[in-house]
This record gives sequence, structure tokens and C-alpha cells, in this order.
Amino acid sequence: MSSQYIFTMYKLSRVHPPDKEVLKDVSLSFLPGAKIGVLGLNGSGKSTLLRIMAGTDVDFRGDAQLAPGATVGLLEQEPHLDESKDVRGNVEEAVAVTRALLDRFNELAMNYSDETAEEFGRLQERIDAADAWNLDTMLDTAMDALRLPPPDADVSTLSGGERRRVA
Repeated sequence: MSSQYIFTMYKLSRVHPPDKEVLKDVSLSFLPGAKIGVLGLNGSGKSTLLRIMAGTDVDFRGDAQLAPGATVGLLEQEPHLDESKDVRGNVEEAVAVTRALLDRFNELAMNYSDETAEEFGRLQERIDAADAWNLDTMLDTAMDALRLPPPDADVSTLSGGERRRVA
């Protein structure tokens, strides 16, 4: 690396599992004080490139070097998603309270009695007020309108833009 450059990248490639190549043979160099912008479509590797530059993603082929004594800060733009859940599971976290109301209502409906009548009525009023009787249909409609990845998609493989839409 020439000492005049603050950062260089040479023939760098990055593949996200299982085999999605997001960066291929990228070579670039920045002079000290350079102002840069990274533009591209969702999933094209912008966030990955910045994480590699910051040193937080080291799973790549090729060379990326920061000048001695230089530092890079990174403010992550992606929201935290639960990696143990798929896209649908993460979306449903936003409606967990409403889902719990519906689950409890259904539980009481299966075992309805005079003792549970009052709670049953209160739950019905709350579900009515939240217009939650068609919760699954509303979630499907919202997911489609936001052009989310398939409901069963693994969130660890999503691009930055896809992760923001899921959140």
C-alpha cells in the first residue's frame, strides 16, 4: 500500500451465504481528507463494503488495508433483528401484544365458562378496538406493500435495505 493513501482495497470479493456474491474484485484507494459516497441498489453490498472498511467484517477474499495510525468509525444503519427468527417472526414481534390478546381469547373460547365470561368480554372489546380480528391478513398485506423478502427467509442473509423494511 502506498503511504499516500489512507485506505486501499485490492481485488476484494465478499460472498454472503449460501452463495450470494455482493462484492466482486473491488479495488479502490482514498487519499487523506477524501469525501466519499457509496451508491447502489438494495443488496448490492454498500453496507458490507463499509463494514469491511471499518474492520468489522473480515470474511472476504482480497486485500483491505487502513494506513498505520488511521482509524475508522462506523455507525451501523441496520436495526437489530432477532437472527433466530425468520422474516415473519421478526415482523410479528411488533404485534406481540395483540397476538397475545388473540391467543388468550382463543384459549378462553375453547374452555368458555361463567368464570371466564368477564375476561372474555374485556378481551373481545380490546381486540375490537385494535381491529385485530384479521391480524394475519393485515400483516400479509403490509409485508407485501413493503416488498419484504419471503416470510420464511433467514434474516441473517438480508441486505441493509431489506433489514430496515423488516424492522
